Amino acid sequence: MDAVNKAVHLSGAALFTYSLYYYYTYVNIPARLNPLDEAVGGKFKYLTFCNMVIQTIFYLYAVFIDQIAVYTCSAVTSESLKRSKHNLFTVFAFPLSIFVAVSFWPMWLTDRTLVMPKYYDLYFPSWLNHVTHAHILMFALLEMITTYRKYPPRITGLTLFMGFKICYLIWIHYIFYKSGMWVYPILAKLNLPLRVLFFAGTFLYAPFTYLAGEYLNNAYWGVCSTSNRPKTSKIVKNE
Repeated sequence: MDAVNKAVHLSGAALFTYSLYYYYTYVNIPARLNPLDEAVGGKFKYLTFCNMVIQTIFYLYAVFIDQIAVYTCSAVTSESLKRSKHNLFTVFAFPLSIFVAVSFWPMWLTDRTLVMPKYYDLYFPSWLNHVTHAHILMFALLEMITTYRKYPPRITGLTLFMGFKICYLIWIHYIFYKSGMWVYPILAKLNLPLRVLFFAGTFLYAPFTYLAGEYLNNAYWGVCSTSNRPKTSKIVKNE
């Protein structure tokens, strides 16, 4: 599976690097359609964009380790780099991929104006929509099943991931404070009690995306190790 895993890294790095470049350079929605697009924070106000940055960094870092670091660094340094790569995936890349995909598509299919109105299609192409909201999860699952990784202590991983989520929650409130506009259209349609429930629901849901990755990793690789374990034969003595 090592060759397959390296192929996942190469293809993921190519796809997400180009997509991130296209997103940052060419996706510019006119202010008359979306005044928020030019507000404080730029594209970094959107979790989808932040996630794309993290995915791109992860796959480029993985390619660097696959192609260069393992051949030029000492064994101790190489293992340390691999461990940092696995931590980046387990703590941020995988749970964010699930969170973005699972949060986006139900609202898109129910009422796309809640997340991405139809007039965005002129500026945000369909292929980029699928890369940023679907391919991220597909590649995360491919990464999960093509290499084993030891998860960090649960309290450490959850603390780091939830710390990121809290920072983002503070960030979008700061954007609202500065611009008077919510990052996501659904927030503008909710009154204060419903908005509080929405934030509480997403905050309570977030840890399960991390735990899902931990469970899938341990369950899948536990089954693999069991199925590859050599069978022992019983010796029957004839009396």
